[in-house]
Amino acid sequence: MAARCAALALAWCACAAAPAAPLTPSATAASSAPPGKQPPPLRTCDTLLLRNPPPMPPHVREHEAAVAQTARALAELVEAGAADEARAAALARAAARAPLLPPPAAVALGAPQLHLGVLYRADPPPPRLFIFQQNNSIALQLFWRSLASAWNASAVIWSNAWFSCEEDGGSWWSGAAAARGVGGARAAAAIFRRLDAVPCEETMYEWLGGPPPCDPATTECRAVPVFGSSERRLEYECECRAGYWRAGRWRVRGAALGARLSCVSCALAPAECESQAHREALMPANFAGILLCFVIGIIIFKKRKCKAVAMWTVLEVVIFGAMLMYASAASQFIAQARLRCIVGAWLRELGFVACYGSVVLRLWVLLAEFRTRKAHRWTPKDAEVLRVVGAMLAGCACYLAAFTATTACAGDELDAVGCVRAAWHHVTGAAELLLLIAGMRTAHAARNANVPFQERTWLAVALWVEIACGATWRLVAMVGHAPETSALAATVRAHLSAGTALACVLAPRLWHGYRTRSLAQEASNK
Repeated sequence: MAARCAALALAWCACAAAPAAPLTPSATAASSAPPGKQPPPLRTCDTLLLRNPPPMPPHVREHEAAVAQTARALAELVEAGAADEARAAALARAAARAPLLPPPAAVALGAPQLHLGVLYRADPPPPRLFIFQQNNSIALQLFWRSLASAWNASAVIWSNAWFSCEEDGGSWWSGAAAARGVGGARAAAAIFRRLDAVPCEETMYEWLGGPPPCDPATTECRAVPVFGSSERRLEYECECRAGYWRAGRWRVRGAALGARLSCVSCALAPAECESQAHREALMPANFAGILLCFVIGIIIFKKRKCKAVAMWTVLEVVIFGAMLMYASAASQFIAQARLRCIVGAWLRELGFVACYGSVVLRLWVLLAEFRTRKAHRWTPKDAEVLRVVGAMLAGCACYLAAFTATTACAGDELDAVGCVRAAWHHVTGAAELLLLIAGMRTAHAARNANVPFQERTWLAVALWVEIACGATWRLVAMVGHAPETSALAATVRAHLSAGTALACVLAPRLWHGYRTRSLAQEASNK
């Protein structure tokens, strides 16, 4: 009996590893889609199997433990005589939901002595279930081969990467397989993952149209799938190695490569490499500011019914503007210089108008309440303030559209910095200062107003800090430097502008609400 099982296992492995004829898959495999809405079958195409193993996932031990546990679970079902296609499919779906990084894209299970083989593919959606006896097409051949590779091994076997056709073009696959159990209760399992790119090697040169135009000494070459093209499935992507730098974009793909691509050593361009290092180091700080704005926005929304948080819709606009200013600093990580300048300008100016325009309008509301008598008191409502803010944002958008058109029509000599002449930035800075000065004039007019938690004073402090930052920024630009092209300068300015607005506008208001509730609770306890 044992010899018979071993023979069947060898026959099953040989069948999975043998080259299959170009059959048209009927997709008779079951699917998790509702009845009557079965997904279309997989496309058949030639597969490309690489010779070198792909990069391992971040947590190798977790992947190996998951595939071994899945194989052991199937072996227990086989030993108990309860293994069938339905239970194997349920086990594959459970394994596909394992908390791995990257998450499993497909799971294969096999018990050849029972003529049992299933493949559950969760990615790309919709999920599908394939049965080995019903679908052994070319598109699935390497999945079954990877599963069979671990049958005679006691350790987890990692497969080489291969390229397989998909409905959206194609993708790289790789996986880990393991077999557990003994004799007639032995079973195998494999967990597969999709790869965004793999290192270039000679095997793929025919698919890519020849050797890559990447300098092997200064760049790293990767092969990435091409989506939406029926003629070409793969293309090159050259990326500068650590310690090297390239003007413009440090990562170039496909047709943009042109001639041979190489990068310059940081020893020959220390300033450029230091700027790139600043961008990478400052990215967490910028995204932390965006996350902070998101959290504060949720808090304000939950406390919108509190009397201390008056005009909460305007506060949400202030937070949204601060988030855009943080995003303008994060846009410094865009590789293309011209696009980086345009996106940064849009985010910065729209965020500034939304944030500090709302601060100025809040001072206007305080002044209106102060100058009207109690018998005829008129208080601008949120809807009126939001309409004014919307008009200001529309005017800013028209100005930025003209700025974008000028930048897009500029000559190639501006590609190094990506921005148009400095006159645009001087005009933009002057407009910002005029808005801030108008706000300070309003704050001065309302200096005798009796408002809770010194709101007018805190709003004036926010305007003064922003005036100092804007004036310093313009002075540096007039001296001859270009702060718009510095990632460090953009990050510092974003944190000063947005951070000051959040601290001076929201912190006193939230503290006043907290103190009011605390005093009310103390009074009720007495």
